[in-house]
Amino acid sequence: MKKFVSFFVALLLCVVVSKAHGLTYGLTVTAPGNNPGETNKASATFVVVNMNLVVTLSNIATYDPNDAQDILTGVFLNIAGDPKLTPISAELGPDSSVVGHSLPLGFSGDVGGEWAYRNDLTKAPGGLNEGIAAANLKQFGNKKYLFPGDNLEGGKAPGGIDFGLTTLADLPNNDRGSIKNKGLIQNTIVFTFSGLPADFGLSDITDVTFQYGKSLRSAEEITGEAMALIPEPNTIMLVAAGLAGAFAFGRRKIVPR
Repeated sequence: MKKFVSFFVALLLCVVVSKAHGLTYGLTVTAPGNNPGETNKASATFVVVNMNLVVTLSNIATYDPNDAQDILTGVFLNIAGDPKLTPISAELGPDSSVVGHSLPLGFSGDVGGEWAYRNDLTKAPGGLNEGIAAANLKQFGNKKYLFPGDNLEGGKAPGGIDFGLTTLADLPNNDRGSIKNKGLIQNTIVFTFSGLPADFGLSDITDVTFQYGKSLRSAEEITGEAMALIPEPNTIMLVAAGLAGAFAFGRRKIVPR
């Protein structure tokens, strides 16, 4: 069983730094069915760089996941005007790693072949139109939706929770059941899109919804507290200035289990 969490952001931050704008959405949720003491936390940061949209998705919970519903597998949203963006890349965030899966020699952090994007969703929660996902969810199964990149898992991509986002507190030896021996990303992935409209602004992004696990579930079944996470200006500056360098030169630990 999976969890997904939804919230509506009332607070917007638009900072201009070297022609880059940044906005972070955050949500803290304790959902039914969790083990005692488990609290899900996720963040999605949106930055515009040279008219490309860069989305950084992170699982920032602090517990050790023990099943599929603890794995962050996607994000849904609406964009005003419904632009069809072009997925350019999906890469590990700086200092993130792949665990639980043997990686090819010379792996550079490109995980695009495991993630998909659609802008014409019809059965997403809340009627949301845009989605980025590592799970099939009966919406992303066609390979034409995949980001450019190799199929690292070897099976049908996107599939279940493979190459979804686990937490930094994930202890490999504790994995059981549906997450045992699964390749997972610990804990951040960066997506880049082209095709933004000339008049695009970050306020065009609304209704951000996090997706956990490998099947959809109604938002009304989830309880929790929503909040907007506002990074300090220096954080925005570092994100904006470092994105290009992070893609090419960012240190990535590759830690097979």
